[in-house]
Amino acid sequence: MIQFQKRKNPKDLSVRARITDSGLDIFVNKDRFPVRYPREIWNRYPQKAKVVLSDNITCSATMFVPQIFNIFNVHYATARPLAEAFFFQNGMHDMSISALVDAKPASEYIKRFLGTQRSFAKNSVQTVQLTGGPRTTNAVVIPFSFGKESMLTVALAQELGLRPILVNFIEPSNTYEYTHKKALIKRFEKQFGLTIYTVYNGPGLLRSGYLWDKKTALGWGLQTTEYALLSLPFVYSFGAQYLALGNEKSCDDTFLDAQGVLTFKAGYDQHSDWTPQQGLLASLMLGRKIDVFSLMEPLYEFGITAILHGRYPFHGSYQMSCMADTASAKEKRWCQNCTKCGYIFALVSGCQLDTRKLGFTKNLFARPNMHIYNDFFNSQKGQVLSYGSREELGLAFLYAARMGISGAGIDYFRKNLLREFERNEQVYAHQFLGINTFRNIPKKFVPTLTAIYKEELKKFCISTSKS
Repeated sequence: MIQFQKRKNPKDLSVRARITDSGLDIFVNKDRFPVRYPREIWNRYPQKAKVVLSDNITCSATMFVPQIFNIFNVHYATARPLAEAFFFQNGMHDMSISALVDAKPASEYIKRFLGTQRSFAKNSVQTVQLTGGPRTTNAVVIPFSFGKESMLTVALAQELGLRPILVNFIEPSNTYEYTHKKALIKRFEKQFGLTIYTVYNGPGLLRSGYLWDKKTALGWGLQTTEYALLSLPFVYSFGAQYLALGNEKSCDDTFLDAQGVLTFKAGYDQHSDWTPQQGLLASLMLGRKIDVFSLMEPLYEFGITAILHGRYPFHGSYQMSCMADTASAKEKRWCQNCTKCGYIFALVSGCQLDTRKLGFTKNLFARPNMHIYNDFFNSQKGQVLSYGSREELGLAFLYAARMGISGAGIDYFRKNLLREFERNEQVYAHQFLGINTFRNIPKKFVPTLTAIYKEELKKFCISTSKS
């Protein structure tokens, strides 16, 4: 658990950065937030590229801070970032989902975002054009979290003949997460012969207003875009041609909020429309072309769970999908008390898998744990859940019930929801256990990839759609 002293709310904001021998230091007023790389990786990255990376990460890591405090002016002692327009589009599209989570009108957050004025010490934009450097290889850099998406991406990359370069970003605001991951890293590296590099992302404390004892969704909307940029020293060091994110099909889900504002459920930074822009930005920042994509793009979480644990059970046994930021997660990698744990438990049960092999020690369908599914049990068709999809979770419950899994939660489902999901089973199964449309996966990987997906998903007798 990372200890730190809570700060008082600032009245004004100034931001600066410095390059160190192991990464970056970003300063918000007098507070320092380090970004730390393995030294051998950082030392290989050219100085010009470090300067450009510093300008851009400093902006993205602090872009939402003024909004948290209703401060409308912030000065950066840096050059104007190359990615400013990218950050603006990414940030604007994130306003409605942040407002919804915070129970605020989207219009209020949009006005705050548009009303923020940013000034820079240097108005000229610094770019980089690298010459020479490592030869481009078939390496793929994967921001690696031990979640099912990044875990399946690793397994698939190996089967596709790619060399996975795994980077785990330590988020200090996720209280117990890295405590569990340290143990998983040692075991995983030993079993699979892969190195998991770690990057300490100190500016992550700025997200959510956590450092000032505030609670807001502001700050998470640029996370995957930041990870793409923070991965560039690894891309350069290994001459990687690819950067693979873990955005699944549900990241494309959108809806209109109460004010009629288009809302990206998972955040715009994970939407497939934004992925090519992340690839363009990474290429501009690196000075050569790099393909950014997600092998998970055609799949929903149910399908990902089925493929990961059906085809790659040894990889799947390391899955950690709980944020582990409450006291109940201090000793176990699954807190078994949050909606995310409940969602994964249902998907795994629906795949007829042993939840104990993933580290679950409780039956989350049992009566003492039914509160985990209150959001689902009290929802109506088409309603947005706090985590996941009502229809996907209901399909998992349906399959779990058919397999004879017991518990008061299953009993409640049988009594109140079974008929609804039986009526819609084929539609939901085709969607959540099928191959959906995708646009960003490189064509050379598509035949092998779709063959793998079809082979694993046919076990559920679901006819799949074509890309």
